[in-house]
Amino acid sequence: MKFKKAILMLLFLVLAGCMGKYVENEKVRDQINVFGVALFSSVDYKEINGVSATEEPCLKGYDRSYDALDITVGYGFNKRIRKIITRNPTTSLFGVSPGMSFGEGRQKILGAGFIEAGSSYKFKADGFSLTLLVDGSQKIFGIAVELLD
Repeated sequence: MKFKKAILMLLFLVLAGCMGKYVENEKVRDQINVFGVALFSSVDYKEINGVSATEEPCLKGYDRSYDALDITVGYGFNKRIRKIITRNPTTSLFGVSPGMSFGEGRQKILGAGFIEAGSSYKFKADGFSLTLLVDGSQKIFGIAVELLD
């Protein structure tokens, strides 16, 4: 009897995990509008739209900043893009652009399959983390999407 209960509990946990929110890699790529930059890409962006990058090491690889464009692209040690940060109002991640209200941005993120993760500005979905950078007037001034380890 205990064995059957253990099997049922295991089955329940597996099914519960499968029913959680899931964001596919292709869907993520399609929802990123940051000068053609895509997560997982191995494109080595030393320059974007004529703006040269400044490179800084970080714990998980290195970041390239494009100050004139207000974006940062993070690469892992495998030379693939693992993080994109934008403060540029002409760009968007999952339909959210800098300059948008937090309430509107939150609804778009939740509608894209993310769930809130800890703080009210952090969201996650299937190996991804999305953080909204919000000012005192509840306006989004930046957005970061990153692969989770």
